[in-house]
Amino acid sequence: MPRAKLPADIMELVGTVWCGPKNHCVVYWLRGGELLNFVGCPEEASLGEESWTQRRPWQELKAAYAGWHPKIQAIIDAAERDQCYRWSLFDRKPIYDWSTERVTLLGDAAHPTLPFIAQGACMAIEDGAVLARALEEAGSVPEALELYQRARVERCARVVQESAEHGTLYHIKDATQMKKAFADRNIARERAQWLFNYDPLRVPLQDEELPL
Repeated sequence: MPRAKLPADIMELVGTVWCGPKNHCVVYWLRGGELLNFVGCPEEASLGEESWTQRRPWQELKAAYAGWHPKIQAIIDAAERDQCYRWSLFDRKPIYDWSTERVTLLGDAAHPTLPFIAQGACMAIEDGAVLARALEEAGSVPEALELYQRARVERCARVVQESAEHGTLYHIKDATQMKKAFADRNIARERAQWLFNYDPLRVPLQDEELPL
């Protein structure tokens, strides 16, 4: 939604995650602060359709966050009534064999990832960089695809797993348990270092073992 439709002091130019029992939402700016995006993640019994373009009534969004912080109410109230979309999230277990001799997979086709650590598109970019290196360094296409898969499969499986774990973490029912879960900054720092210090242009392509 345009910044002009929001209160002037609605939030700083940072992304924010709001957590609650069986529900959370993510709010972040786009276009250098011109637009604000709101993504709500309430748990629902119905899976719904596998679609990116299914519009839903604004009233459903409003009801899902009834009683939440006034800033959330202000953001939802500013949303265009006909611009609310719903899509279901599907958790898939990691797979460890992406390739044949001539064909491979990358991105969500190989390792569909829930959005809770915002790394799905990043993994596809990393895949592409490693695959390009493997094709340059290997003596044949089958060898290149094997090198690519070995270099990527374990990291991507961990990202898939941690993304799912974060979804559970954001929906903890008890406030005391939630505070405890987020209190250890060392764990968060170690996780961030593992995630963000990875360099797809330097990761070894040789002598890697596929997980069993």
